[in-house]
Amino acid sequence: MTWRRAGLVLGALLAAWVAFGLFTRSRRAPRPPPPAGELRGAWHVHTTRSDGTGSLDEVVRAAREAGLQFLVIADHNVLAPEDGGWRDGVLVIPATEVSAPYGHVVGLALPRALAKEERQKDALGTVARLGGDAVLAHPFHPGRPFTRWARDDWAGMEVVSNDTFWGLVQRDHAWWRAGKALLVLPWDPGRSMLAFYQDPARELDRFDAASARRSVALLCASDAHGWPTYGAAFEAFSMHVPVAPTGDGPADVDAVRHALLDGSAWCTIDAVAPASGVRLSVSPAGDRIELRATVPPRAKVAWHLFRDGAPMGTFSSAPPGWAWNCGGPCPRGAWRVEGRIAGAPWIFTNPVRVE
Repeated sequence: MTWRRAGLVLGALLAAWVAFGLFTRSRRAPRPPPPAGELRGAWHVHTTRSDGTGSLDEVVRAAREAGLQFLVIADHNVLAPEDGGWRDGVLVIPATEVSAPYGHVVGLALPRALAKEERQKDALGTVARLGGDAVLAHPFHPGRPFTRWARDDWAGMEVVSNDTFWGLVQRDHAWWRAGKALLVLPWDPGRSMLAFYQDPARELDRFDAASARRSVALLCASDAHGWPTYGAAFEAFSMHVPVAPTGDGPADVDAVRHALLDGSAWCTIDAVAPASGVRLSVSPAGDRIELRATVPPRAKVAWHLFRDGAPMGTFSSAPPGWAWNCGGPCPRGAWRVEGRIAGAPWIFTNPVRVE
């Protein structure tokens, strides 16, 4: 009798999980291909060259299956420039994650990896001397935070980071998040990763403080190592760039690399909903902040506008966008937008500057 009851309980739990899964799958966000003139990809990915679980070919295959068009490969303290270019329909952009004593830095456009002495003494300065660009990796990771905030010689910052989310789970012993992710994983891999998501309030505060002084790039980092799968990380969120590929590998690598850092890229939480054509700009007369975006027609979107981190207003509008009237010349500052659907974070734009 005991075994029979146990079987009934297990059967009921299995039926409930399957019902939950089918409901979850029915709500899975579509993943249409990006329109012409736009590429979608993953920033900060690891392979077996460092601590990833997949070879470059395996990672590229996972990216292609997830609907991505580019990958920024940033293995720890190694660099493979020869891998740059188109590979099985995915643009591979070589980078390196530099392990410095004061935090980790992703180096772009470098001719070589940094030597151990260079990493230990002055990683940021060495990246600059070699003609590269430095992006702060997971700067508020509980185990590997960035600590040299007096330095201003970096080009961008990871505001959203899967590695930080996992570090917070470990620090806070929030294992329920891992349990939730495992329950969702077979039905919607991308949404399963959002079980770890926490609003990046500290990251945005620091980013806004920096962008109020100078132009810096906002990036969302997959920091994918293959756990639980590369596909789950690639389906959760991505960086979008307004780049029309030419098929010329070196030229397309340069174009995407520049777009990631020049303020024209944006981050979309794809597991919530698709988006394309996001453009934040200042009107020619300088009296309006304008946003255009292609979003799901029935999505209930709340757009939050910020200037130097200070909230300026929240708007709901139908596509293709809206305009904030400044009532005269818009005040100086860095203006950016966050989009939310039903309260869930969805879009982070880079700032536009009013000088």
